[in-house]
Amino acid sequence: MTPFIMVIFGATGDLAQNKLIPSLFALFKENLLSEAFSIVGFSRRDFAIEDFHKYFEDAKEDPRWADFAKHLLYQSGSFEDIAAYQSLEKQLEVIDAKTKDCPTRFFYLATPPEHYETILDNLVETKLSGNCDVNDKNWTRIIIEKPFGEDLET
Repeated sequence: MTPFIMVIFGATGDLAQNKLIPSLFALFKENLLSEAFSIVGFSRRDFAIEDFHKYFEDAKEDPRWADFAKHLLYQSGSFEDIAAYQSLEKQLEVIDAKTKDCPTRFFYLATPPEHYETILDNLVETKLSGNCDVNDKNWTRIIIEKPFGEDLET
């Protein structure tokens, strides 16, 4: 299986807490994820990694949670703060160095639509949205969870 990094913007919201992390944990328990994966939560809350792990109290009862939690990282920052994206970039570089590769990257926007433009602009400005692999064997994708626009036309 291919190594990957998933960055979840809005990682302390309901979607991440009730759907995303539990779903990823279920895939992990079924051995359907690469051994080399990282999930980086990005949110405004001033959490340490341990605080982010505690945020998913329901899962902690499962004996495999501790192994899964080793793959969970956290980046505190507002969606508007370019310095937070630069810190995120450094975290991703550390992960790349550990895997000795540039894993496939997913940026998951589990945020209200009004934040999409800001997040996307900052991903472009910091070049995080680009491909970090010069051989193009891995890629970067941006996932938008919620519908955008006010009606079918928009």
